[in-house]
Amino acid sequence: MPSSIPLPLRWSGALPEGDLAPLNCLYGGGEGMPVLQGAQIPKRALWPAVRVSRNGAAEAGPTGMPWVNANGWLIRLSRFLDPARPVVLDTVSPAAAAASSHLLAIADAMAYGASWVVTHTPESWPAARTALQFFEKNEVWRAWEPVAALAVISEFAGADEWIGGECLNLLARRQIGTRLAKPGDVSALASIRAAAWVSKQAVPYESYLPWIRGGGVLIVEGEANTRTEGKGRVIGRPEPWDNAYAAAAGVHLALTRRSDVLRLWNAGSFNSYLQEDAEGRRGVVQLINYAGNRSSDDTSIWLARPWKSALLSTFEKQTPLKPRLSNGGIEIPLPPLGVYAAIELEA
Repeated sequence: MPSSIPLPLRWSGALPEGDLAPLNCLYGGGEGMPVLQGAQIPKRALWPAVRVSRNGAAEAGPTGMPWVNANGWLIRLSRFLDPARPVVLDTVSPAAAAASSHLLAIADAMAYGASWVVTHTPESWPAARTALQFFEKNEVWRAWEPVAALAVISEFAGADEWIGGECLNLLARRQIGTRLAKPGDVSALASIRAAAWVSKQAVPYESYLPWIRGGGVLIVEGEANTRTEGKGRVIGRPEPWDNAYAAAAGVHLALTRRSDVLRLWNAGSFNSYLQEDAEGRRGVVQLINYAGNRSSDDTSIWLARPWKSALLSTFEKQTPLKPRLSNGGIEIPLPPLGVYAAIELEA
């Protein structure tokens, strides 16, 4: 089956013999495959990795959790703002990048429904092809909805561009499931309990009052704005929204841990992406390790929904997992993980 997204190739050296599937286009020209056209290529995309300072040490936030260059938030935002055009990341590896970092570039893009301009030598192609084939085999995940504890309301452009995007980035580092919504689109909150108004625009409270009074929680900037409305609340936070790190932390505090749909332990360099199919019968947690090396042997995940079965899928193999009931959901001990793993879930 041909891919529903462009899978472009930029090659170093002679092309290997044989079928190059699932690659389906060339970036910048060439023979034998169509040139990449019509895609979004975000200029803000970064080479995925743990961010390293000039002295070679990993940079970390105030909590000690390492900063990572991750593109999932940017891919989701690009698809939200322009859903008709596929997203392709054109990031180039540092000269000393390990082979595993190229697999990380593939996972960082394709877990969120985008692709990466594959830049490989014939020697590194087999592992890259295996990763590409894995995502093509599971392309149905691209259409699944994220499981969200929170809607982020913003124009994500103009005056809202930086704060909206950076909040999405930092909320992902806190493993908070999010959906995106434009100001005034109350219908986007139909299945969401909480929303954060991350916009420079004035809040049109009247538009959101029916949703709030029905039990919704609207998180806004400004502590004096806190009040009860029917079954719901407006929660004002004292953190200035221009401080994205503080804003994301404040939103998480307002949500409380009771709203978590997912928690990870001993996985500080990981981002997670939890999705479900339209019927709610199947789900997947995609785990991306931006450190690139093996995780510890005491990593575990908690999911708020008590799924009946779980299967760990990597690029190389599948392994049944043993969920156990915990705090109304399930907890799953995980083996040491490499660059990427998916936990496939069945209700």
